[in-house]
Amino acid sequence: MNVFFLGTGAAEGVPALFCNCAVCAFARAHGGRDKRFRTGILVDNTVRVDLSPDALAQVHAYPDLPLCDLKHLLFTHSHDDHFAVRELQYLSPNFAPERDAPLKIWGTDYCMQHIRVTMGRFFEPVPLKMGVVTPFETSAVAHLHVTPVLARHKVDEPCLNYLFTEPATQKTLLYASDTGWYAEETWAFLRGRRMDAAIVECGLGIAESGYEGHLSLDECARFRQKLIADDCLSPDAPFYLTHISHRGGLNHQAMNERAAPLGMTVAYDGLQITI
Repeated sequence: MNVFFLGTGAAEGVPALFCNCAVCAFARAHGGRDKRFRTGILVDNTVRVDLSPDALAQVHAYPDLPLCDLKHLLFTHSHDDHFAVRELQYLSPNFAPERDAPLKIWGTDYCMQHIRVTMGRFFEPVPLKMGVVTPFETSAVAHLHVTPVLARHKVDEPCLNYLFTEPATQKTLLYASDTGWYAEETWAFLRGRRMDAAIVECGLGIAESGYEGHLSLDECARFRQKLIADDCLSPDAPFYLTHISHRGGLNHQAMNERAAPLGMTVAYDGLQITI
């Protein structure tokens, strides 16, 4: 299973649009791994997770990826940095006359209802198919088995993380963007389920905000240890951090230096990994 990091930034991106804090100023000056699009991944060049406001910029930044020909799009939740559904209007024949296949979108019924409302304001009908997913129930998405699990991110909406399993190899990835610390229902479901790698958000960095909908660096380390203790993850399994915010207080190198001794690696835009 191949995973490409389309973006690894939090809601504002890095550098943020209207911010000149030390992290943003460093990113503007140095670029490279410190510049971050809003978060999303592409699995096996076939399944995309989340559609950020940077979707067009990602098409331009990664011309070798088949982003224009995407067939499957999974949504985790409806926050704007993950759910730029107005962009879906450009699937229509007027804007994409040579596209010959519909896009199948997957998400909760909550997300699908919002998409239907938004589609009513599109210039013309678009070739979309909708697949509603249910937490803890597996669906066949392209060639993968995909199991959503409940995150703990918004109080007024069921938010999802995803387990991706490649049937031929049984390799499994946990993608946990915008999660917070899981409720017991999710920990109980995951207990004993083997994973070969995990990608987990670290939206708080070293900041102390009191917000429970994201994880800090220390909480990510506890999250990893919990997966190991629950026989989900081996101690040497890859564990990547994403959804990095400038508010977290660290540039890429400084954050990676803190994460590495804890068995974690900070992801960056354009990183590709094989599981």
